[in-house]
Amino acid sequence: MKPTRSIDAETGRKLRALRLRAHFSMRELARRAGVAVSYVSNLEAGRLSATLATLRKLLVALGSEIGPFFAAEQPVAEGWVFRRPQMQTTSDVGRSYTFLLPARADIQFNMLDEELFAGEQPEFESLEGDLAGYVLAGELRLELAGEPPQILHPGDAFYVPAGRPARGRCGAGKSVRLVSVFLQARHPRWRREIERPHAGPPEPHEPGSGTEKTKRKPGVLKP
Repeated sequence: MKPTRSIDAETGRKLRALRLRAHFSMRELARRAGVAVSYVSNLEAGRLSATLATLRKLLVALGSEIGPFFAAEQPVAEGWVFRRPQMQTTSDVGRSYTFLLPARADIQFNMLDEELFAGEQPEFESLEGDLAGYVLAGELRLELAGEPPQILHPGDAFYVPAGRPARGRCGAGKSVRLVSVFLQARHPRWRREIERPHAGPPEPHEPGSGTEKTKRKPGVLKP
């Protein structure tokens, strides 16, 4: 049986620890996540439970993600094949997430088996990494800011570029199941790639400098 976590008072305690580690005030975190300061205060104090959608916004503002947040206290799966009984599921009244890939330093993608429940009205959300998804069951209503809504059926896929506000919800009064994959934009491997200076074209070397490559004649192989 796969482990299941719900959003509880422990969530608020862990969120507060992340906020303090990032040196954010409650007001600053609320501003970055687009929520009220009182919401952050009540969540950290355990007086209310966050939805997965809102918790994800708070974690992104803190430079984290929902997968590593819930996986912190779970043993990290090793190897390159991951069995369903090892996967963790987290749910609230609006949706359910099963984390298909473990939160490891050498894996820079998050992959979720999502179920969206009927009646949820999520807000628009923009991620720092690209997002893609594939509908398994139900009817998904996908909305990208500035474009008409699109209705996706089983077998349809979608792609949302980084920073593009979007939201998905049930389109026919029934739950929707999909697999989504997104790049962890703050993953250490990703940062190293974008921060690596561009080498540019190789500079010419002076003859006899010891750095120029030996030219070979066509068809002549050297031992």
